[in-house]
Amino acid sequence: MKPHHTLAFLASVLTLLAAVGWMLPAEGLNLGALTLRFPSPGDLLPRPRQAEPDLRAILDLPTDGDSVAAAPAPPAPVRVPLQYPGDDPGVLHDVFAALEKAKDRSRPLRILHYGDSQIEGDRITAYLRHKLQSRFGGGGPGLLAVVDPVNSLSMRREHSRNWGRFNVMDRKRRPIAHNRYGAMSVFSRYTPVLPPEVPPDSVAQTATFRLTPLGRGFPTIKGISRARLFYGWHRAPLELALAVDGHTLSRETVPPADSLLVREWNLETAPASVEFTLHGPDSPDIYGVSLEGRGGVCVDNIGTRGAAGYEFAPGDQALLRRMLEDLDVGLLILQYGGNVVPGMRNEKMVEHYGKDVGRLISRFRRLLPEVGIIVIGPGDMAEKAGERYQTRPWLEDVNEVLRRQALANGAVFWDMFAAMGGRNSMAAWVAADPPLAAPDFTHFSPRGSRKVGELFWLAFQRDFDTWKTGS
Repeated sequence: MKPHHTLAFLASVLTLLAAVGWMLPAEGLNLGALTLRFPSPGDLLPRPRQAEPDLRAILDLPTDGDSVAAAPAPPAPVRVPLQYPGDDPGVLHDVFAALEKAKDRSRPLRILHYGDSQIEGDRITAYLRHKLQSRFGGGGPGLLAVVDPVNSLSMRREHSRNWGRFNVMDRKRRPIAHNRYGAMSVFSRYTPVLPPEVPPDSVAQTATFRLTPLGRGFPTIKGISRARLFYGWHRAPLELALAVDGHTLSRETVPPADSLLVREWNLETAPASVEFTLHGPDSPDIYGVSLEGRGGVCVDNIGTRGAAGYEFAPGDQALLRRMLEDLDVGLLILQYGGNVVPGMRNEKMVEHYGKDVGRLISRFRRLLPEVGIIVIGPGDMAEKAGERYQTRPWLEDVNEVLRRQALANGAVFWDMFAAMGGRNSMAAWVAADPPLAAPDFTHFSPRGSRKVGELFWLAFQRDFDTWKTGS
């Protein structure tokens, strides 16, 4: 075959493939279990190389706990600062003043870190807790649920098989007779939730759960000097015992209750483990166990898989207020947005979600008028487009509407998307060596979580230091 015949044949084949690719939908043609995809005409033509974010500054950013020491570097500059409503940093001055005095407090100043699966298992939160407690005092991991589907980076949970978990996210799929979920949006029980008209079983059950700080966690989580149990709404007498390092510290009988109860134990020495034993025919709702120091700062990790931030609305607001007030909360960190991005289709949906988050901030303002609030937008999330991974559609719009709603409702905003490197940065985080993000192109690796924690901490610490020095 002559060269010009070969060239004509190849051109006709490419033209045919381009035509087929132009006619087929971009997502491909579904043939049962098989999806048939053709390149689009644009894919057959050379295109400029996609610019990749420069992550050298992030890769070189030293973080506490890295197994491989980072290269020596001067104090890192703030990559992305906190954004304040009206550019007024005074919004956080009361928080800074409380942190400055935290070591002298008889009870810890609480910082509640709410979020979605990006913080599950104490990711990001563990690093922030470590930095805050190292500077402002305090110890312990804070609030813990009895049952959690995700292993923690900081704590080991061991519990008897009769414990069940009731999450606000499951209320439609698994309806129950009340809406009391508490400050963690979850409670645990060892007997079923029964309607008020159905009496509990007459046979008593025994349930146990043990909490142990992990050696891989940051050292401050072991500084536990107080244990608190948030529970209630049991309809029969309850035997409650606490053992510390295998030795029984207390044993008591608790009468039936139709309200929130808070039991507190002061511990003489930091325990290697604490174990609770409950015995009775009707389980109380356990809204959380708090392991904390006597002063300083306590930072709670409250990650809920699938959450978007508006799950608090159907919960019992009186219970939520009572629990938040008892915790003595000084700062709320709300980290949401990633779960709504895949479902976004238009600008109207984005704006509607932004208003939902605005109402969430307003709800917390009503519950705790003096509390400081920081909103953290979603990090970059990537999907495959041809042979490349690029930022998901509508993510930047969701991030922007969260920024606007946070500032409009008197909250501070921190742009995690920008701090990561902005558009298409997630692919670079996944490709980093060692990886900073998981192969799902959505969640951070433990190392990546520390990087994000350090980026946020640098911005927060700089503004605290500016307030302290009056500069």
